[in-house]
Amino acid sequence: MNANQDIWNVIYAEILKKYPEPVIDLWLKNFELAYFDSELALITTTSEGFVEILNKKYAPEIAELFETTLGFPLTVKIYAKSKFSLAEALEKPTPTVELPAEPIMPEQPKKAEKPAEEEAPADAATSFISEKDYTFDNFIVGSSNKLAHAASVAVANHPTAYNPLFLYGSSGLGKTHLMKAVANEVKRQKPEFNIILIKGEDFTNELVRSIEKKTTAKFKEKYRNADMLLIDDIQFIAGKVSTQEEFFHTFNSLYDAGKQIILTSDRPPKDIQHLEERIQSRFEGGLIVDIQPPDTELRIAILKRKAQLMNVNLSDEVLSFLGENVKSNIRQLEGVIKKLGAYSLVNGSKITIDTARTVLSGVISGTVPPALVAEQIIENISKRYNISIEDIKGKKRTTEIALARHISIYVIRSVTNLSLQNTAKIFGRDHTTILSSIDVIKNKMAEDSSFEYEITNICNEFS
Repeated sequence: MNANQDIWNVIYAEILKKYPEPVIDLWLKNFELAYFDSELALITTTSEGFVEILNKKYAPEIAELFETTLGFPLTVKIYAKSKFSLAEALEKPTPTVELPAEPIMPEQPKKAEKPAEEEAPADAATSFISEKDYTFDNFIVGSSNKLAHAASVAVANHPTAYNPLFLYGSSGLGKTHLMKAVANEVKRQKPEFNIILIKGEDFTNELVRSIEKKTTAKFKEKYRNADMLLIDDIQFIAGKVSTQEEFFHTFNSLYDAGKQIILTSDRPPKDIQHLEERIQSRFEGGLIVDIQPPDTELRIAILKRKAQLMNVNLSDEVLSFLGENVKSNIRQLEGVIKKLGAYSLVNGSKITIDTARTVLSGVISGTVPPALVAEQIIENISKRYNISIEDIKGKKRTTEIALARHISIYVIRSVTNLSLQNTAKIFGRDHTTILSSIDVIKNKMAEDSSFEYEITNICNEFS
């Protein structure tokens, strides 16, 4: 490891200590050290629309961390990663110090290697459990989610109080938060418990892999030895014959052994198409609770909490105005706070009701420009499938990239009134290609019910 890597690891560790996690997630998690010498540190970021904010607010503070750590002052500058040119930044054709071939990222601890047949996305269940920010204390309770919260707390304190517990509701209302809060609380009270939390889609993929590699015995042993099994978005197993068969027997094994099962879905069991009747009846044998969109009082409470976490100063009058006028899910409420925070940082001004009305005119009036919605859709799909926005809009045609591009096009055409020609311009293609992409998604939805649910869910987020 070179000296620059060592230095950046230390500085980034100090960044993580200095700022709260919401600030890290919003602004700083994509930082890379692109250049360093005794006078200058150049950092790049993928948060490219906020470079001015980052330089104004955080570059001086990070420079102080460098000085405190290294004992000498230097200048920190932050650049958009896609536009960064070292030669231009240094105003000379070539750097005078040796640089690594790639930007320096904080070193991550190495994971112990496992035999290939034991690798599975279900091990992401462990990473879910480690997400300690998901607790009952920071889940804001209102009339729309009170029963779901109470049921989850009861199960966390007394496993099998309701078995299975089935939570359902639209995306972004807190189902996953409650599920992870249960897992964290049970792990705190009973560290010896074998808790597995996994997405329905990952459960299916792991089973398929175990069949291919002839390791189904290990798969069964893993899940049937759980003390608590939590499956997020259980609707994704619908239509998968082998998955439903294995899940049915796993469910029965755990239920008969008195082990807690918690499931979430975007709809109640009776509305999940292609779900076997015997599985539906098992779900309906427990407690089914829906979570509704937050009412005005709950929206205000959520906005206030998000603003505090992101260090955005909003008066009670502004919070009330936002709560009364922004009526979507919790993710949109968080986005509103981020947007107002960015505006306040750039302009150095206090947020008033008039300011909020102007900055959030599209959100509040419901007249967000279609082109902006299209960009939001592409960003959503980029994060969801871990495909860069550049690749989605670009010319690469690998299977994963092409599918993300097809989905983006389908959703844009489904939820906006952008013309074929304007949609084509976004992707640098002609209108016949747009029509072809739409047909690809329609056909795949007709063949795969879980894929249909996934695309419908994405569309609903923007409808």
